[in-house]
Amino acid sequence: MASSETPPPSLRQGVRIAPHDSSVSVEEALLAAGEQVGHGNLVFASRVNKAVLVFVKSEQMVHQLVASGVIIRDLYVQVSPLSVPSTRVTVSGVPPFIPNELLEVELRRFGKFASGFKTMWALRKSEFGSLMMWWEVGKAHIRVFCQQYTSHSTSKLKAAVEDLEASIRDLELGLQRDSNPSAGQLLQKKRLELSSFLQERVKGALVRCRFLEIKEMDAPTPFFFNLERSVAQRKQMSCLKLPGGRVTSSPEEMRDHAMDFYTNLFGGEQCSIEGREEILEGLPQLSPEEKAALDLELTLEELTGAVNQMASGRAPGIDGLSGEFLKHFWGVLGADLRGVFAECFRTGSLPVSCRRAVLSLLPKKGDLALLKNWRPVALLTVDYKVLSRALSNRLKGFLEMVIQQDQTYCIPDRTIMDNIFFMRDVMDVCRAHGVNVGVVSLDQEKAFDRVDHLYLFSALRAYGIGEGFLAWVGLLYNGAQCLVKMGAGLSRPIPVQRGIRQGCPISGQLYSLAIEPLLCRLRSKLSGLSLPASCGLECPPTLSAYADDVSIFVSSQRDVQCLQDTLSLYERASSARVNWAKSSALLLGCWREQVVPSLPGGLQWETEGLKVLGVFLGTEAFKARNWEGAKEKVCARLSKWKWLLPQMSYRGRFLVANTLVASTLWHRLMALTPPRNLVSSIQQEIVDFFWSGRHWVRAAALYLPLAEGGQGLICIQSKIASFRLRTVSRLLYDCGPSWLNFGKLLLRRVGRFGYHKQLFLLNPEELDLSGLTPFYTSVLQAWHTFKFTRATSEMPGMWVFEEPLFFNGLLRARTLQSASLRTSLREAGCTKVGHLMKAKATSLEALRRRSNTSSIRILDQVVKEVCAALPESLRAFAEDADLCEQWIEDGDYSFPSLEVTPAVGDWHEGAGQLLTLRTPHLGTFQACGKKETYNLCVKVLNLRSLAGVRESRWAEFLGPDSSPKGSWRCLYKLPVEKRTADLQWRIVHGAIATNRYRAHLDPELGEGCIFCSEGLGEEFSFILFIFGPKYSAKKKGVHTLLNFLSGAAKMAIWLTRRNRVQGVGSVALLPVLRGLLRARLRVEYTYYHLMDNIQAFSHMWAVGGCLCSVGGDGELRLHI
Repeated sequence: MASSETPPPSLRQGVRIAPHDSSVSVEEALLAAGEQVGHGNLVFASRVNKAVLVFVKSEQMVHQLVASGVIIRDLYVQVSPLSVPSTRVTVSGVPPFIPNELLEVELRRFGKFASGFKTMWALRKSEFGSLMMWWEVGKAHIRVFCQQYTSHSTSKLKAAVEDLEASIRDLELGLQRDSNPSAGQLLQKKRLELSSFLQERVKGALVRCRFLEIKEMDAPTPFFFNLERSVAQRKQMSCLKLPGGRVTSSPEEMRDHAMDFYTNLFGGEQCSIEGREEILEGLPQLSPEEKAALDLELTLEELTGAVNQMASGRAPGIDGLSGEFLKHFWGVLGADLRGVFAECFRTGSLPVSCRRAVLSLLPKKGDLALLKNWRPVALLTVDYKVLSRALSNRLKGFLEMVIQQDQTYCIPDRTIMDNIFFMRDVMDVCRAHGVNVGVVSLDQEKAFDRVDHLYLFSALRAYGIGEGFLAWVGLLYNGAQCLVKMGAGLSRPIPVQRGIRQGCPISGQLYSLAIEPLLCRLRSKLSGLSLPASCGLECPPTLSAYADDVSIFVSSQRDVQCLQDTLSLYERASSARVNWAKSSALLLGCWREQVVPSLPGGLQWETEGLKVLGVFLGTEAFKARNWEGAKEKVCARLSKWKWLLPQMSYRGRFLVANTLVASTLWHRLMALTPPRNLVSSIQQEIVDFFWSGRHWVRAAALYLPLAEGGQGLICIQSKIASFRLRTVSRLLYDCGPSWLNFGKLLLRRVGRFGYHKQLFLLNPEELDLSGLTPFYTSVLQAWHTFKFTRATSEMPGMWVFEEPLFFNGLLRARTLQSASLRTSLREAGCTKVGHLMKAKATSLEALRRRSNTSSIRILDQVVKEVCAALPESLRAFAEDADLCEQWIEDGDYSFPSLEVTPAVGDWHEGAGQLLTLRTPHLGTFQACGKKETYNLCVKVLNLRSLAGVRESRWAEFLGPDSSPKGSWRCLYKLPVEKRTADLQWRIVHGAIATNRYRAHLDPELGEGCIFCSEGLGEEFSFILFIFGPKYSAKKKGVHTLLNFLSGAAKMAIWLTRRNRVQGVGSVALLPVLRGLLRARLRVEYTYYHLMDNIQAFSHMWAVGGCLCSVGGDGELRLHI
């Protein structure tokens, strides 16, 4: 700000701002004007009638203000110049504006977002007596503050471009008057700089004029993924069918109909008190200690954890604030928000904005003219979600105490795949054993939206949850309202008296608790799935549930009637409603001697299969429907990106292929085995998309991680193998999955030995997999792509009695090499160490008779050899008769730890090869991560293709000791742009279209360089230039800048060579390189200046003053 002695400037330096609201102060107008031209450029201001006159340092700033306008109190206000004659304003007596000290501080900081926000928040909060009242008002101030800041950021970038354009115009005019060679070179440099700058600025324009960091392009950011809009997002509501049958497209009528529909849906309904009490009887309860832990007061640490878990890029609530904003300013807002929640807990109500949710309607299947076929998702405010997430984090540790294993929705360590695996294995077991059973898959109408609040809180009390935690949950629903988003507007607030909000972090857990009383009653009333006694299942399953998707097993008409009665009771108690028209049923077995039960609601039995949670399960022909059109859908999705493909880096193509295309297959591939040719054909489409032309590098090399010379492109076959290995891990080391017992039943069919987990300890060449289901066949095949060895120091345990006698690498018993003896022992039921030790402790003679063995001496010799083969630490344990007596066959005993190594046969890693098996190091199978398992699968399954690939084409030029190992990831390290990094990566692989390559296509062309006429004898003497630096902590800044300069130089070389070949653009290397460097430095400086973080800019870009420096006045000084 100018001092009080500053003389008033001329009218040409003044503007007139006339706000819509006459109460707008001079200070507010100054803040808005300063956002556009910089607060240091304001001279003075004063009020004239209802307008505010603002004077600035130059006429150019006047033009800028007139062009941009200002935003005051969230409204756009036009600005007019004082120099226009029609203004007729006299300012000779206007006193200079003298601000107070607080405003002066705020003005200085307002242009710097973070510090300006902190100042604004601290200044205004003190004006309010109630923290909760200030929170509501403060959120509105935040929204206005952000809008004004965004406008200022855009104007700064615009000014940078205008400065360059003005310099070019001045140089062009100078050249017209006087021919000056140096001026011509300067003009060319400025034009190159402007061109490069505009290319950089285009990236910001793509995100609606917000400045975008280089690292967010072609990166897994919401901006990049939103370039492809889903079909659901494109389906807009164009019309609705009104209750009378008339179809309307009038926004007003549609909004009124939505108001009536959701008022009725969320309105309270009288539920049966007796029914509620009956269905809530006998529920499992928390212990007093667990109840007390839930009732504790919410802490700041819990709220901080909730904020850190918030996903980025999610739609904000009605207040417009995002999770990213709250994360960044949590240090400023965290303690205040905890205080707001404490005040809300005392009053029993959240602030108005937290109670209101915007309903965004997403299309479902069916006629979209019917409002019931649109799913309402609640867009909630970020502070509401913080509270809900904190309560969810506290509750999730107690859910498994009260919710049984067959319900998997929102329960830790349970997934939707458990339900799909369970239903798949149940169908296979029923077919294998000829079991007659019916599966009824229920569809509930508006399941989440119809949960009665009184029933919900009664159920929570029935589980033993205390009043303290109930009060916190009650805050989420007391006085709750929703506004329907339709067309371009919102409806009036609608009271929410029932329903669980979809979009709330705790909603899934609350729904699982709400439906569990129904499931508990069904478990106790239904006979369930009856399997033969030989299967050994003590508790036959009755159902499988994932939220409201419930599949129930019925074996008789009594079961169907019991199901009807229980559902009727649940509907009276909770206001739920079963939609029999959308439910489905599958009949398994032949039912020759049993009467097929009749179903309610007109439901008919199917015999081929059932769609379970998005996967077709049943006969082989029915399961084939999972793959119908799969390749066509992949191709269609890839084609959506072809418009952007020429501008997309390899990392962007990797993201599209892996995250947006291949990931759509995982849900089905986890549970089912695809047709043999489907995977290879889809894989070829993905590789073709990645290259979009000539394949310069082998596909198998692309599958390797970026740090090992690849691009991390998805290998579908390796992904399937890693899925199967995760299945093995859960089968061996998890005791919880609901499908575990049925998976064991299916595995026992291998060789008729009765083995399940033991199969993973046997020599693979000895296994006969005939008769095994396709899925478990693929599991064992994936298992045998690796070598697994027993831990050297294995601790003794009850598993020793589960050890298999046959084909076990741990037990090298010579006698058991006899196939006839193995058959005899198998027929006698002696296939495990425990069987043999029990026979030894009781009577080997009885075993001899059962097995029809000729001599007891043979069995005695088997016992001796088996005991001798056991490691010493296990031998004494196995020979203990008391421990053997305690052994229960197929008990839940800890499986031994296994070491993992790749099964690569005779292949050995050699110098100069791209493939290395030094990474990843997996250690024990139990501790293997998903990523490490997948990467090793890639190397093993693609071993033949990778075996002869060299790590670099430069060894013959740079010497045999040169290697890019350790530098691959450096090629892509910031601040190198991804397109430049792609060029560096291709250079190392030798994947560049040189003149030698063109000569093969056109014999008239020579193999020499078109610039210097030299051939391939040209040598590169600097390994650093080709491979990039190997980063070190001590010289990180220097190596970062060297990496960037090397990449920029390669890009400049490539651009000038391309321009020379195509006959367009500049072929002068140094001017092009300077233009690239200058444009990047200006963009980076503008960004860091806006972020008030010039120190970070200097640390990255001004290392040693090589490229640039920042002066004492904060201005950028270029040295190139």
